[in-house]
Amino acid sequence: MPVNPVLDLLDKRRATRAIKTVPLPIGFLETLAEAARMGPSCANKQPWRFLFCADEASRGRASEALTGGNVEWAPRAPLLVVGYANRENDCQSSHDRNYYQFDLGMSVMNIMLAATAMGLVARPMAGFDPEVLRENFEFEEGDEPFVMLAIGYPAHDDSHVPDKYKGIEEKPRERKPVTETISIFHEDYDPEL
Repeated sequence: MPVNPVLDLLDKRRATRAIKTVPLPIGFLETLAEAARMGPSCANKQPWRFLFCADEASRGRASEALTGGNVEWAPRAPLLVVGYANRENDCQSSHDRNYYQFDLGMSVMNIMLAATAMGLVARPMAGFDPEVLRENFEFEEGDEPFVMLAIGYPAHDDSHVPDKYKGIEEKPRERKPVTETISIFHEDYDPEL
């Protein structure tokens, strides 16, 4: 397989829960915001919106929405990000395809890759209560929080990580083989090449 810097970056990306409490420089926040902004979107609607909670007060309000195991480790991250979108910004809203959600997801991946390139951890989380976020922040009518991310420098000390998660993040990442998840219609294709 040829050398590819994107694949190298994807290979380096880890979503560890061991995150230092060290604040991020404002330049890092600006880079992550620019990465989000550069995401592709259907009909250039750019439906994504993000709350970057980098100060203690906003991180505290965002942390109140965390549920499950995320409550135990994520509040210590120096940056909590809420990703949300609104169906009104969907390019295909008349077809009920919810494409705005896909566009948000692509923008989130841009943030995660930019964070990885800067030596940061960016862990996406589904374990949160959107209603608590709506109570704690000013959202427009129809805004839907879909994801939260905990972002910070990776920590070697994982004493703050719940025991049930210790060790699982050091294991080699398991992915299904290409032949199990991708169909390539090309008469000369040989997955062994």
